[in-house]
Amino acid sequence: MLIDIRPIKPEQTHAMRHAVLRPHQPIEAMVYPGDNELDTFHLAAVDGQGRVVGIVSFYEQPSPLGSRQGDWQLRGMAVEPALQGKGLGARLVQAGIDKVREQGGQRLWCNARVTAQRFYEKLGFISEGEEFHIEHIGPHYVMATDIAV
Repeated sequence: MLIDIRPIKPEQTHAMRHAVLRPHQPIEAMVYPGDNELDTFHLAAVDGQGRVVGIVSFYEQPSPLGSRQGDWQLRGMAVEPALQGKGLGARLVQAGIDKVREQGGQRLWCNARVTAQRFYEKLGFISEGEEFHIEHIGPHYVMATDIAV
């Protein structure tokens, strides 16, 4: 399957955020704080028919567990369920890491669902701190990886 990774506008993330990550919330709740900041960017995996089949967003944002200069947050990572496990998520994250590095980023962190912990570990992320719970979503860990070259 031919998949292209490309930048998208924040509003192009909303449908997949809703369908994959937060179906129990109204579509209006898919607008995340910082989505429209100048440094924030959003990427999509787009199939040969032009359909968005995966998304991820990146924010210049300090980690809640001790910020460092060059911290960026990965948020809203989602891949269409039928295509999960085929490397699309890893491609999205790697494309984001490359762009974050270009913008001077040195560390990338995320609030990872416990069910996604292995995915992030395979990409070099390490759990930091204790497990915590996000209401209506479930248990998470803060995970981070150094990306400085």
